[in-house]
Amino acid sequence: MRAAALLLALVCASAWAADAQLDRVEVSGEAATAREKKTLGQLFKAEALFEKYRLLAPAAVLKFKVHARTQAETTLALELGLMAPGGRQPVALDAEDRFVIDPAWRRLDDRIEIRSRLADGRVTWRPDIRTPDVPDGERRLGDLRLQCRVAFGSGVARGTDFFGGLFAFAFDDCWDRDWSPSNFADKPVFAVTLVHGERRLTISARLLHGLRDDGGPKYDWGYSLRERMFRLPMGDKSWPDDTRVVFEAMDDPPAPPDASLQGLQDNWVRAALALQAGLTPAELAQRVGWASDDTRFESGRRLQRHLHEIQQPAGLLKLELVSLFDAGDRLIKTSLRRLN
Repeated sequence: MRAAALLLALVCASAWAADAQLDRVEVSGEAATAREKKTLGQLFKAEALFEKYRLLAPAAVLKFKVHARTQAETTLALELGLMAPGGRQPVALDAEDRFVIDPAWRRLDDRIEIRSRLADGRVTWRPDIRTPDVPDGERRLGDLRLQCRVAFGSGVARGTDFFGGLFAFAFDDCWDRDWSPSNFADKPVFAVTLVHGERRLTISARLLHGLRDDGGPKYDWGYSLRERMFRLPMGDKSWPDDTRVVFEAMDDPPAPPDASLQGLQDNWVRAALALQAGLTPAELAQRVGWASDDTRFESGRRLQRHLHEIQQPAGLLKLELVSLFDAGDRLIKTSLRRLN
């Protein structure tokens, strides 16, 4: 079974390597898969893993969050209920659709389920692990490392039960140096930057929105969640647990360009830095060429990614231009990023 999982992982990884696919537009649809319920046993296992790996986030608090996976406007109808022997008991959610384990549940059979009233495939679950007093728009890397282990080791997040358990390797991916299973930002995300002291790294858009994944119904992050999905170099130990994970939301004002790129004597770079809001995709293509990736989200927003290389004395400089359009295909903002 492990060999089969490894083979499947290699097949998935090969899709990531195809980084020169041209003009690919991805559109989300809906699929029905049993996701709306979890057992008390899965929640208790998540709690045990939270304690086992607690050193990653000593001050963090464990909650569980239910996400509207499709048709996000129906979030208000989540209405979780505990299927207790005496009948359905409502589970109170906070303003962020989170809840904690009720101590009274420990006296119940751990096979008892918690379910949403929404149809199969409309919701997905994650642990939500946060250290208090982290600013809005940021997460702590150690919290996310712990959240990954808890999510994919317990079965609270899908990833451990595809095709009879074949995807159990997702838990191991929490230690991967360059990649991680899916995470969801609090808002639709445009950029994710790791910050520790003076060191900064803006994550490639290749790790956002499932850009190089097959977005089929087996993934939790599809549809409404796609705008908020991100991956991190979770296992890269050169970034300590107290690293700040800083998010630029799609609706945030554009961040200033990387100062180190502004002095490059390259026509494509100058054209990329001169792009103005309001351009159409065709007008942008006239200035910087056709996009390597072109993704349309369920909200109507559109994200394009252009790649460029510059040969320098110190080696090859790889660049990535990320452009966000509104539902009317007018450019909102861009970001030019280093890939190496």
